[in-house]
Amino acid sequence: MRQRRSINLLEGHILPKLIRLAMPIMASSFIGLAYTMTDMFWVARLGERAVAAVGTGGTLLWLVDSLFSIPRVGGQVLVGQSIGAGEPDEARIWARASLRLGYVMASVIMLVFFSMPGVLTAVFRFNEAETIVRTESYIRIVAVGMIPKVGVRLYSAVFTASGNSFTPFIIYVTGLAINMVLDPMLIVFLRWEVAGAAVATVIAETIAYAMMLFFVRRHPLFSKLRILSERIRLSLLKPVFRLGAPIAVQGSVHAVVTILISRQIVRFGDLAVAAQRLGAQVESISWMTVDGFSAAVNAFMAQNFGARSHGRVTRGYWAGFWLVSAACTVTSLILYFLGRPITAVFFSDPVAVEHGRHYLQVLSASQLMQGLILLSSSAFAALGQSFIPAVIVTTLMIARLPLGSFLSGTALGVNGIWWSLTLTTNAAGLLLITIFPFYMRRLRNVTG
Repeated sequence: MRQRRSINLLEGHILPKLIRLAMPIMASSFIGLAYTMTDMFWVARLGERAVAAVGTGGTLLWLVDSLFSIPRVGGQVLVGQSIGAGEPDEARIWARASLRLGYVMASVIMLVFFSMPGVLTAVFRFNEAETIVRTESYIRIVAVGMIPKVGVRLYSAVFTASGNSFTPFIIYVTGLAINMVLDPMLIVFLRWEVAGAAVATVIAETIAYAMMLFFVRRHPLFSKLRILSERIRLSLLKPVFRLGAPIAVQGSVHAVVTILISRQIVRFGDLAVAAQRLGAQVESISWMTVDGFSAAVNAFMAQNFGARSHGRVTRGYWAGFWLVSAACTVTSLILYFLGRPITAVFFSDPVAVEHGRHYLQVLSASQLMQGLILLSSSAFAALGQSFIPAVIVTTLMIARLPLGSFLSGTALGVNGIWWSLTLTTNAAGLLLITIFPFYMRRLRNVTG
């Protein structure tokens, strides 16, 4: 894509630039949500157990996506800092290293998903054979599209680091349009059911990846990365791992904890599991919004930190802070007051609707802190520090297990598990937003 698509993050007013950079990322995130919700809408025509199958496959993909935070976050931060320091050759080196690592990881995970779906599904301990069979089918098919899926995410990260979030947006829009056309065709008319949802997603992501490669070849900075031909330098992996690994561990623990929580939820029936899966997708409207601002703040802070513009680094964080706070307040109100009608769009069973309503209303109380966790974690990473937020968030995520077990054994029932999510999220958010300003001030004094 032409250079004019890139935004100069080193000069000019901060808030308009953050919004310009964030809006396409936010739109892309919502399109990612729409991918899943489109699948859910059509799969829901097959029954709540089909929703549980697709939602479970989504949880496993979430775990995989967490692992890919290593090349994605490490690559984006190092590319952004290199661009800010005026070193385009270094930016290309970091982009190449992160992409190579991502492709190797994608190949390994693809083999695991394709060859061991039964082992993966067994972790969830479903009660009914129908749910198990559909989940295994979904997992095996989505494995085929693992490399295109990862390729799009990694190239989007380096594009964003360069100040260009428009190109990934165009690509995601195209992928969504394709998915929306294929879903009813494959799920309903051809009667491929859950398998049809998986095939539609793989086809859409593969086409999106082909488009991404086309635009990469036209980009002045990333057109000649020579991923296959350039000499491999294993020493480059250390900085990428240092930045990305803590976030990957955090995300992986989050996904594993969610899986273990699902085993707590399943005691209340498969409908409760289906409601949690759907509720998590609906709730993600909040962090999808924040994801755009967080990625924009990360790119902005990384470039200005590389350029040693510490004043702009600080002002960029606080501009993002207030934007995220406003957005999450709105989504909290939506989840609380519209929980029932939103759930009723997807479920016909009144028990599933009630489970979904309670989930959304309880989780509405943690949307603000969830957003600020994402923002502060991205800000920490932009400054080269991802360990502190990872430790805080991971510790409180693990605390969800005993807390959820205890609360669900009271009169709250399954709602006690929802409250364990909200309480631990709020505690982690309060800690992070308290610590980050002190860290930023200390780092500024050290680096001058």
